[in-house]
Amino acid sequence: MRAWLGFVGALTLGATGCGRTDLSVQASGSASADGSGTEDGSGTGDETLTDGPSTPSTTVPSTTTPTVTISISDSDTDPDTGPMPTGDPPPPPSSCTIDLECDTPDPCVVGRCEDGLCVEVPRDLDDDGFPPIACGGNDCNDLNPNTFPGAPEDCFDGDDNDCNGVADCFDPVCEGVPDCGCTPQPEQCLNGEDDDCDTIADCNDPDCIGTPECGCAPSEAGLCVNGFDDDCDGAIDCSDPDCLSDPACVCAGMDEQCDDGMDDDCDLLIDCADPDCDGVFPCTCLGPPAPESCSNGIDDDCDDDVDCADSDCILSPACAMCMPEICGNGEDEDCDGLIDCADDACLFDPSCMPEPEICNNGLDDDFDGAIDCDDPDCAAVPVCTESQSNCLTAASIFGSGTFFGDTTGNSNNTEGSCGGGAGEAVFELHISDPSLVVLTSVGTSFDSVLYVRRGSCAFGQEIACDDDSGGMWAASIEFTLLQPGVYYVFLDGYTIDPVGGANEGPWQFNVDITPNPPEICDDVIDNDGDVYADCGDPDCVTAPNCAGCVGGADPTAEFGTTRCTDGIDNDCDGTIDCADEDCSASDFYVTECCNGNDDNGNGIPDDFNCRCNNDSECDGGQICYHHTAHTCGLPCDAFFGNICPFVAAGSVCNLATQQCEF
Repeated sequence: MRAWLGFVGALTLGATGCGRTDLSVQASGSASADGSGTEDGSGTGDETLTDGPSTPSTTVPSTTTPTVTISISDSDTDPDTGPMPTGDPPPPPSSCTIDLECDTPDPCVVGRCEDGLCVEVPRDLDDDGFPPIACGGNDCNDLNPNTFPGAPEDCFDGDDNDCNGVADCFDPVCEGVPDCGCTPQPEQCLNGEDDDCDTIADCNDPDCIGTPECGCAPSEAGLCVNGFDDDCDGAIDCSDPDCLSDPACVCAGMDEQCDDGMDDDCDLLIDCADPDCDGVFPCTCLGPPAPESCSNGIDDDCDDDVDCADSDCILSPACAMCMPEICGNGEDEDCDGLIDCADDACLFDPSCMPEPEICNNGLDDDFDGAIDCDDPDCAAVPVCTESQSNCLTAASIFGSGTFFGDTTGNSNNTEGSCGGGAGEAVFELHISDPSLVVLTSVGTSFDSVLYVRRGSCAFGQEIACDDDSGGMWAASIEFTLLQPGVYYVFLDGYTIDPVGGANEGPWQFNVDITPNPPEICDDVIDNDGDVYADCGDPDCVTAPNCAGCVGGADPTAEFGTTRCTDGIDNDCDGTIDCADEDCSASDFYVTECCNGNDDNGNGIPDDFNCRCNNDSECDGGQICYHHTAHTCGLPCDAFFGNICPFVAAGSVCNLATQQCEF
């Protein structure tokens, strides 16, 4: 006891003890190393201790070992053994080779392997001196050392370095910077830069986990359910031969049998309660709904609950054997298909306290309602980034190419308007210039669909969806023009067949991006992305169908109040003034026109109906919303409430640019 108390005193030299008012620690300039100390049992409560066993006296220079003096009130003093410490001594640091062996349950504390021992330090994963927002700091990206409040904006790295809400070309400091935007290169793991433009640098990047630069464990054994290639051999967890005998891997390798009443794959979910059985008979409804039969193992009424797990069967004699759940015995007493800590009935059981999420065990370890790769805690874990099964793990694409993967086992998180009932792979498509974009799933092994969203990945506006335009089982989407920005693409399985199971398996995603395509002067389309179309585009002024088309004069874009009120078809598209969609550009404020008047009486002239390419084409103190709607309007922070849903669905007001952004 004394040795431990002396150790604690040395660590907390000059501080009060653990919040107690009756304990103080101080140091003097001399010490004796014989462990003698002095103990006064007269009731003064003062005691001087030195750390170490009773050994023959040895002279120790006073400059190397200070005396630790601990003052404790009489109430905490044992007359025979001296002061009694409260609580258990701290556990000794564990040995380690890499950081991944040093786990900690506190999300704002991380384990580091230093000199072969695990230590805990406050969370600052990129070591830039700024803690993340989630832990009380103000770092908007704790995975890139070049990003923190006040950092200079880098117009070429794809990240919001100064944390003002916009990155690269969208940041005001990058306006007019030639060729702004990030060109991805392979990630180098020790150069302090985000080479591959995914906003994550060096060893924080999943690309660098399991590489010699960031440290390799001698073996994967003992680290078989953390989602990383700890020993750098190219095999993760249960795919590594080191883990063949690991109990978690043995059981996880089993297939769930959907009608045997057992938890075959050890995820605490039985039969139809296991997502592995989604869409698989008898866990799917065949034919029209019918009253639930409570003992046939089939979802008769098509509500996704089978037999006694269906609330319709509460009073059924067939479910009379169901009893309150007993937590910890591996049995499903309440007949809901959920065992022990996976059952809501065990939520407050002492044996089911939340633990850090393990990303590949099929369990909701931290009880936040999200399992494995669907949990934000797992967003950067390699086993999840490889599956890219949801918006948290979307793979970034910056240019043309052919990409491969496998949706087997991916959960169904999203669906498109044209299908997508099975698991999906998600992509984050970065467009840096106005581009012609063609996306296909040709080469995919299952019946696939493609759909694209703008704004939010999970809830953004769907701008395209296709099932079979690419041929049998393949989807194809062509965008004549996509403006710069981020788009979310989903390669999804069309459905879950009741007999054949989910449309899933190896996929192929083909991306063809043609930046700045040439303007075609007679197709009523803005091909090159400068907002001007056909004869209204300066590129087409001398085209045969455009030259001199305005009564002998050359055409111009029908932009601005002057041209929208002059009674002339300035761009030779066959429509004049308010009948021209360039003068009635808003899809929401359809009673307005670009004429300088407040037609709808809401106090705001024109209301996003004047088409524009830049601010100079806007009147009356309005700006051009050239990141979203390409129309003129008052700065978005001038409105009471959020104007952006009416300007461009899914966008939000950004104070840095004063316009709506995706």
